Amino acid sequence: MFWRSPYAGFPLVPTLLPKVPLRRGLRRSSVPSPLAGRLSLPVCGRSSFYRIRTRRLPLYECRSCRHQTSVTAGTILEKSTTPLTKWFQAMFLIAQPNGISATRLSQILQVTYKTAWLIARKIRRALQKADERDPLAGVVHIYHFRYGYDDYLDAGQPLIAGVSLDGSLQEVRQVKIKQPHPDHVVNGFKRRVEKPGVKSFIQNHLHPRAISLVYPYRRPRILMQMGRQVGEWLNRTFCGIGPKHLQAYLDEFCFRLNCGYRGVGAFGPAVEWCARTSAATYRELTRSKPVLPAPWLAWGSKAKWKGYHLSLWAE
Repeated sequence: MFWRSPYAGFPLVPTLLPKVPLRRGLRRSSVPSPLAGRLSLPVCGRSSFYRIRTRRLPLYECRSCRHQTSVTAGTILEKSTTPLTKWFQAMFLIAQPNGISATRLSQILQVTYKTAWLIARKIRRALQKADERDPLAGVVHIYHFRYGYDDYLDAGQPLIAGVSLDGSLQEVRQVKIKQPHPDHVVNGFKRRVEKPGVKSFIQNHLHPRAISLVYPYRRPRILMQMGRQVGEWLNRTFCGIGPKHLQAYLDEFCFRLNCGYRGVGAFGPAVEWCARTSAATYRELTRSKPVLPAPWLAWGSKAKWKGYHLSLWAE
């Protein structure tokens, strides 16, 4: 049984953008289809409104309470000054099989790196919300692996992966990859996940009726191949990701895989979840979170830590 990405062999064309008159569609008298279900009049809950055309994007004013709202209210696009066409282009590019880095995204959208990073991070936050609402079910195989250099075992990021298989135990149905809490990791020469970390993963990410099979050491080949695929994608596309934002990229990776296993493209579900997810500020997206400390802190300096590993290689 071998693991194979559902997007294997799919060419990525960074300049390929959806040829849809998005800007013109957002200015029609009717509400555009991707965000149609998100237009609401939150004060009184009524659906009768006037259309105000004097703004950059049309506003909708309730006939009853006079409250004004926009078609992007309650979505990740709320209060954004970036043109909506660039937002949809970013969603399209992130939904591609290999994803896209913020550097490349800024070049294609012709925006600054900070704007491209913030757009991509908000989209990944929406994909994380989708992941939270979809627990693993059926027979779930759970295993540990590390993301990082094999030569520095104390610098790797331990991860827990859960793979839901079908009744024949041959086809993958769903995937989740999560960072364990630092308190559930043995932070020594070789970092590894303790049993409380696995229990927390089962409790938070599995359906109550799911059957879990844990592989702490010897792992099926299908699981090992998936672990390698994640590391190769992170290093190839982003030149490596630090622990603070690693979970967002892992959820993006799993979102595309799970869409492929369901036989649907990732762009449509991505747009839907971006419309269903409320906006987040830059401070909220960049706030600190519990992560494993850098391994060289215990040595006093990075030079001493590297010297220790060099002495081991010399032996």
